[in-house]
Amino acid sequence: SLIWLGPTLACGSFAPRPTPTPTLPAAVETTAQQATGASGGPVAEATPLLPVETDTPTPEPTATFTPTPMPGTALAIGQPARVIAPNGVNMRAEPVTTADLVRYLPSRLKVTIVDGPIDGEGYRWWKLDDAEGNVGWAVENDGETDLLSPQMGEPEPVDRSPRIGERVLVTMSSGGQLSVRETPGTDANLVTRVNPGEEFTITGGPQESGGYIWFQIRSDDGATEGWAAESDGTERWLSPLE
Repeated sequence: SLIWLGPTLACGSFAPRPTPTPTLPAAVETTAQQATGASGGPVAEATPLLPVETDTPTPEPTATFTPTPMPGTALAIGQPARVIAPNGVNMRAEPVTTADLVRYLPSRLKVTIVDGPIDGEGYRWWKLDDAEGNVGWAVENDGETDLLSPQMGEPEPVDRSPRIGERVLVTMSSGGQLSVRETPGTDANLVTRVNPGEEFTITGGPQESGGYIWFQIRSDDGATEGWAAESDGTERWLSPLE
């Protein structure tokens, strides 16, 4: 007969061995995964900030301060000037010697500088306003003599028509007297006659009568008031002081 003999255990009863379980590596969260917050909701990952290019501001130029000369120290725009050329100076339409003549500026005339200087043809030119409606250019110096000066000095009689409110000096030739009349005209009643060198204020005019231009004048004390002719066409009798 066949006899089956089971395995003989040297150590007693049979016990099965545990099957080893392989250890898997810990899961690594990829960049596509989102972190989970304590509440279970997704938490946005911080996005790194990229540097933003900014325009570098261009510094603005700093204005250069140019001091305005004190009146009487230098010729400058907006300042008065006096014609000191012994024979006067020409005012021209442009700062060139060939430009049209605007007028002749007599010596001692007061003007106002409105533009310049411009250098040309060896001269320095200034644009002047004569306060009589004329504007033009004149040279400062002819190379030997100053023709314009910033120094006003004391008021002086000038050869132009007066304006209301101005002071005038009687400038008739020595020995002559200027007639002052009640109204404009050589046939008007005579108020008085005044001497060269006397000063008055212009209070009215001009008015034309009998071939003369008349202005109303008044003395400081009010004792003399009436109308006087400014000129006979060749000699000025009433000269503004400026």
